[in-house]
Formats: sequence, C-alpha cells, structure tokens
Amino acid sequence: MSDISYDDLLTRNIALIASVCHKTAVEESRFIEDLELDSIDLVGLVSEMEEEFHVFVPEERLRAFRTVGEATRCLQELLSEGERVA
Repeated sequence: MSDISYDDLLTRNIALIASVCHKTAVEESRFIEDLELDSIDLVGLVSEMEEEFHVFVPEERLRAFRTVGEATRCLQELLSEGERVA
C-alpha cells in the first residue's frame, strides 16, 4: 500500500505536467480541451508518470481518464494495488 496521499500525488502530477508539457494545470484541467495535449503528448506524459511513480498504467485505464484529477486517482489506485514496477 502506498503512503503517498492524493494531494501529494496531485501536486507531483501538476509539477510533472509543468515540466514535461510546459503547461499550468489544476485538478480539473482536461488534457485535450484545456491543456491542448494531443494523443502523442498524452502518451509521453503518462510515460513520465509511470517512470516518476514506478507504476505501469494499462492502456484501458489510460483511455479512461480525461482530467488531471482522474489521472491522479488512477495512479493512487495503482499504487495502492501494489502495481509498482522496478
């Protein structure tokens, strides 16, 4: 089980988005409409999230989230399920 709180994950995700995508995001930011990311940008961002948090995000879960908050909740679930990778 992960000891990283949702708020900490969200803060780290927002910082990662700023670093990788050079965009300012909030929890409700939509990846496509608000942050103007295309599918390639989103895959790259998720790859960075996977590396940062040592998790693997299955494609079906990747397709399910539209906002920064949804992505953060997905990461929190994966971490709590023990879906860490080396």
